[in-house]
Amino acid sequence: MRFTGLGAGLMVSLLVGLGAGCVNEMQRFEYAHSHDHQELTATPESMLASWTSDGDWLVSPRLDAIDGASRAGVLVGLLLPDRTPTLEARLLTPEGPGPWLPLDATWSDEDQLVANVDFGDIGTGAELRVRVGDMDAFGNLRFAAVIPEALELDLSTDDLETPEVASAAQELRSELQGFGIVTRAQWGARATRCTSRDASKRRIAVHHTVTSSSDPARQMRGMQNFHMNTRGWCDIGYHFLIGADGRLYEGRPLHLLGTHVGGQNSGNIGISFIGCYHTSGCSGFGATRPTDAMVRKVGQLMGSLRRIYGINLSTSTVMGHGQHAGQSTTCPGANVRSRIGEMINIGRSQTLSGTSSGGSTGGGTATGGSCRHTYGGTYGNLACSASYQCCNGSWRARGACGSCACVESTGQRGCSAPSGPPAGAACTHTYGGRYANTACSPSYQCCNGSWRTRGSCGSCYCTESTGQRGCGT
Repeated sequence: MRFTGLGAGLMVSLLVGLGAGCVNEMQRFEYAHSHDHQELTATPESMLASWTSDGDWLVSPRLDAIDGASRAGVLVGLLLPDRTPTLEARLLTPEGPGPWLPLDATWSDEDQLVANVDFGDIGTGAELRVRVGDMDAFGNLRFAAVIPEALELDLSTDDLETPEVASAAQELRSELQGFGIVTRAQWGARATRCTSRDASKRRIAVHHTVTSSSDPARQMRGMQNFHMNTRGWCDIGYHFLIGADGRLYEGRPLHLLGTHVGGQNSGNIGISFIGCYHTSGCSGFGATRPTDAMVRKVGQLMGSLRRIYGINLSTSTVMGHGQHAGQSTTCPGANVRSRIGEMINIGRSQTLSGTSSGGSTGGGTATGGSCRHTYGGTYGNLACSASYQCCNGSWRARGACGSCACVESTGQRGCSAPSGPPAGAACTHTYGGRYANTACSPSYQCCNGSWRTRGSCGSCYCTESTGQRGCGT
């Protein structure tokens, strides 16, 4: 078996004591947890106002851990990079508080610090304390009390070492290459440990990180190490992040299950604004309003994701973290949440390439310059060869300007749009509408007579959302 966080012996004894059902409960964590579950944030201002003075220390409010806690950890934004503050935590149990234990640094990078302590027991919460003399070193902090998530369990071996998956850099999805997204390799990501695939995406969740926003690449490394070292997650929780510099950053590989909305990560793409964007409580984290460039870039990313996965962008498929059922959080902050509608509108008409995303009608090739293949065939705009796509007269990677209008792989015959829907059985919607083969409703696609998830049999030949009229050319 493989575990992170708790000592191997303690985890094994828990499994023996609780029985086989405990394994399933531990595997549940990746699906149940979100990025701010069992956390509190603080700045020097809030610490002086609400933390308790105890001699040379300031003590945090009790951080309740409804799922239990065996580890405490912090992500600290420092004002004085050459000074490491003294931090201690104690476990709270029904029998009373445990001893104060020092947090040890597990990662640091200039003004970012991740530090943890394992208690060796499970409690109902934790408290953190900071030396008063170290207050001038703080910019902000996030404090978490958790049972570190168990990674994928391999019951065929008694090896308790934590696996590293895909240690080599993983390439950004081809449809998103060439648009200036800062890749994991470029911002210095650790190898992912994730193995849970979630290839079919149908919705998007918007977040903010509640961290500093001054150096997005460094904040990316800090968040990833906090999520992995403290929470025991297999990677950073989000799939994409947007920095105050207006650049998109690749987070967890897109084909993997995210960890960002408690209980609702399946099929959900996590996009987070780096920084703090609520109307209160964000003092000390940088600018509290997203720039127009950030909003526009996220909207264009949504447009590209719409093309790749057939996501019908609406207020029911694109929501802030706190708008999801069962979530008690202000994330992504009122100043981001109020602009989600704007992002949706941008995504309906634009992609990262800047082209109109339009609707999938299947009636012909999109307007734009055609491309001549080296083998002699002529390809219309959006048409694809085996490896490339014609984007308004220029060959680019497949998917660079949306779904393939048509595909011809030899390069010799060229490629023109089909005159009608692909041959195959049609489907009748429960509301009565008749859908041609590969046509789509908001959530499903007709695949040769059977309703399946969108994208199951290629791009939408056409889309009709009411279910009553059906969908033809």
